[in-house]
Amino acid sequence: MAGARRCNGFPVVILLMLLPALAGCDAGDTPDLIHDEGEKMSAQPTGKQIVEQLLSTQSGLALCWLGNDSWLIRGQGRLIAFDLDLMESGDRLQKPLVSAEELASSLSAVFFTHEHGDHFNDRTAAVLASKSTCLFVVPANCVRKAKSLGIPDDRLVIARPGQAFDLLGLSVRPMHAYHGHRHQTVHHGANLDDCGYLLTISGKTLFQPGDSVLTQKHLDLEDVDVLFVSPTSHNMAVRPASMLIEALRPRWIFPQHFDTYKKTPENDFWTVGHPDELRAALEADLQKRYHKLRQGEVFTIAGN
Repeated sequence: MAGARRCNGFPVVILLMLLPALAGCDAGDTPDLIHDEGEKMSAQPTGKQIVEQLLSTQSGLALCWLGNDSWLIRGQGRLIAFDLDLMESGDRLQKPLVSAEELASSLSAVFFTHEHGDHFNDRTAAVLASKSTCLFVVPANCVRKAKSLGIPDDRLVIARPGQAFDLLGLSVRPMHAYHGHRHQTVHHGANLDDCGYLLTISGKTLFQPGDSVLTQKHLDLEDVDVLFVSPTSHNMAVRPASMLIEALRPRWIFPQHFDTYKKTPENDFWTVGHPDELRAALEADLQKRYHKLRQGEVFTIAGN
């Protein structure tokens, strides 16, 4: 039963028979279990367990969401990441499940979309600069910040929208990200150097738009397998996000930028996401491809 989803170690056939008795498995996942499209961890793991499970993936992809736009991705024998913010703070709803120290010896590269602290976190980056050998992919407007955190020049890769490059055997295509504000307006401080990333790894094309309103270039993309989408007021909200999903029709869709930081009247336009409303707005076939993960949950995608 190669590539089948498992929960608490049970093969799918046995799981379906025992599903009502398995408190650790969400009954809402039942339709996906028969689609042979991934694996989820049901119990909350430790940081060490998360890293070990990711590193044990030898083919295909393994993805883990760590809140906001923080992702760990394992493929082609590499562990890479997006927008890591792994530090405890009074602004977070829960403690990050993986620390920068736990990642340091395994991480090959981390991609940052823009300089905001909930994406390019100072303390996380400083730990990785001093305790790892990973590469840092940053937009041009983030180079000064990167150097101030002790990231050496030989570990910096500058990403510029529209200029594709190869990195560690991965194909990378940076794209413009136009940072939004309330009501899907473009923020007055938006920087044209900010990046989203179209990344090919283990034969799958992933699209991380970063913090951006919807653009025509997004809608014109083709052959996107994995889409990360942020249904917040300052990014794509429900209607623009559903338009993007309907245009690209990716096989796997993962919401992000929700349930990570404490809401206040001043920050609700970016701390509050609407992943459930977005799923409800999709047609049935796309709902089956939509996976709202818990923080620390690992989702695997079988290789071709």
